[in-house]
Amino acid sequence: MQQRLPVTFVADLVCPWCRIAFHTLLPLAERLGCELHWHPFLLNPGLPPQGVPRRLYLERKFGSVDAAAAALRRVVRRGAAEGLRFAFERILRQPDTVPAQALLLEAQAAGRLVPLATALFTAFFEEGGDLGDPALLAALAERAGLDPEARAAAATADRRAQVRAAHRRAVGRDIDGVPALLVPGVGVLAGAQPAEVFEGFLELGLLAAASADRVPAPGSAQGRQGS
Repeated sequence: MQQRLPVTFVADLVCPWCRIAFHTLLPLAERLGCELHWHPFLLNPGLPPQGVPRRLYLERKFGSVDAAAAALRRVVRRGAAEGLRFAFERILRQPDTVPAQALLLEAQAAGRLVPLATALFTAFFEEGGDLGDPALLAALAERAGLDPEARAAAATADRRAQVRAAHRRAVGRDIDGVPALLVPGVGVLAGAQPAEVFEGFLELGLLAAASADRVPAPGSAQGRQGS
C-alpha cells in the first residue's frame, strides 16, 4: 500500500479562515493521497482559561464592533460560497482553545481528527458554543467517537502543555498567523487559499516525495555503481 504524504495544518479552532481552509483541504487530501495532521496554534495565547466576553474581544481586536462586523461579513460571504454557515452573532464568549485542541490531539492519535474538528468548528461558528466549556467538549468528543480514556488524557496538564509547546514551535518557524499548510519538500502556504491553489501545492509535495524516493540512499547498491 502506497504511503500517504503527511501534510501539517497549523490552525486554531476560533479562526474562521481555518475552518474554511480545513473544509477545502479535506476532499483534496483524500483524493490526492495526503494525510492531514493538525498542529495547534493559539491566536490568543494570553487568554484566561474562562475566556472573555466576545464583544470586548472584538472591540480590542478590531477597534470597534462595527469594524469587526465589516471584517466578518467578508468571512460570511466566503463561507457561503464554500457551503459553510457562520453565525457570529451567536458567539457570546471568546474561549481559550487549549482544552479543545488538546482533545484534537487525542482525536488525531485515535484516527478521529476529522469528525471532532468538524464538530468543534460547527459548534463554535454556527451554534455559538463555548469551546472552553468542559461539558460541551465532553459531549462533542463522545459523539465524535473518542473513548473515555482519550477524553481523560486530553484533560491532563501534560497534554495541554503539548498544545502550548506546539504553538511555540509554530511561532519559532515564523508562523505568526493561521491557517498555514506545511508540505514536506515544498514549504509553507499561508491563508485560506482557493481549492486550486491548495491542490497545486499538495501536488508539488507529491512530486517532491516521488523524487526523493527515486534518489538512491548513500551506500546503496545503486549509489555504489561506478565507484
